[in-house]
Amino acid sequence: MVKQQIEKLLILQDRDQVVRRLSGQLDSIPQEIQTYESEIEAEKQALEDTKAMLQRLEVQRNDLEMQVGSAQEQINKYKNQQLQVKKNEEFQALTHEIELAEQKISDWEEEVIALMLEIDAESEEFSKRESVFDSSKSKTQNKISQLEARRNEVEGSLKEAEANMNESKAPMEARFLTVYDRLASRIKLPVIVAVENQKCEGCHLRVSNDSLEQARKGEELTTCDNCGRVVYLAS
Repeated sequence: MVKQQIEKLLILQDRDQVVRRLSGQLDSIPQEIQTYESEIEAEKQALEDTKAMLQRLEVQRNDLEMQVGSAQEQINKYKNQQLQVKKNEEFQALTHEIELAEQKISDWEEEVIALMLEIDAESEEFSKRESVFDSSKSKTQNKISQLEARRNEVEGSLKEAEANMNESKAPMEARFLTVYDRLASRIKLPVIVAVENQKCEGCHLRVSNDSLEQARKGEELTTCDNCGRVVYLAS
């Protein structure tokens, strides 16, 4: 009687392992999809950040060029005023203002040159990112589609496996099923294991002579003295 129940427990255990394996696959798929979606979003954000940087640099350059233009207009006004003044002090004061404005223009023009070099570098980086973004996005979305198809496939397989597992429970005595459920909830499968050379195939430790004799008689379920798994004689 116990031998027959052991055989049924082994069938249940095999089917339970299939259910757990498929459940693990199903649980991992959303995480994989999220990883790929995060990759797309990161690439998109990097492209947008580069574009925003370019825009800021262009604004800075335009502002500097406007300041240069305004300063040049002011210099022209100072020079016109020099033609009209009669006192040397006034002429020298205007000359000083012209020199200050020219120095500012020189400084700003250097900044403009530096900005243009930075703009060129950022433009090159943006072009590189933009050229590969669509292709990279398409490949990643294809991987997501494959995962979604895989999820549907696994869901179908899991339903079938669960039905098979429940079917294997039907002919079992309740007390044996209770033992299996208790063990399977706290010990990693397998929980129904053979004894080979007086060693439990679950924990690979030696079982006691009493447990070995009990398993040999086959009158009741025998558990490993060390790990608590149900053990049976392989032959």
